[in-house]
Amino acid sequence: MSRPIGRPTAPRRWPWYLLIGSLGMNMLLGGILAAQALHLMPPPPPPDPGQGLERFVERAERELSPADAAVLRRGYEAERMAVERMHQNMEAMRRQLRDSMSAPTFDPDGLRRALDQAHATEADLRGRLDSRVIEVLSQLSPEGRRKLVEMGPPR
Repeated sequence: MSRPIGRPTAPRRWPWYLLIGSLGMNMLLGGILAAQALHLMPPPPPPDPGQGLERFVERAERELSPADAAVLRRGYEAERMAVERMHQNMEAMRRQLRDSMSAPTFDPDGLRRALDQAHATEADLRGRLDSRVIEVLSQLSPEGRRKLVEMGPPR
């Protein structure tokens, strides 16, 4: 069958599902490109370990008996500054490493001394925290210790 001469044909309209599919593909491609561009940015700083521990204590207080919750809170409050010092020590160690690596002349002995000092401080603080954890756990009821195990590690 032939079409009449002189009459323009009406443009065919695209089906709506092809338009939506095309839009979806464009959004997917844009998301991939944006993710690639954001990957070039430096990663965010690591979370403050004190925040994770604080959230864990708050969560545990809701699960534990009032007596066990009070023991846990006292233990945490007694070592809050040690946790903060551990974070500051780690940041200082990272800063020292970065500064040492970007210096015009690399001083391996100076970096070694700085790292040894940071590791000694870390070991001292960690030993102090370990002792406090043992003390707190020995004061908790068996049910309180069981609930802490069920909760899992701090997040």
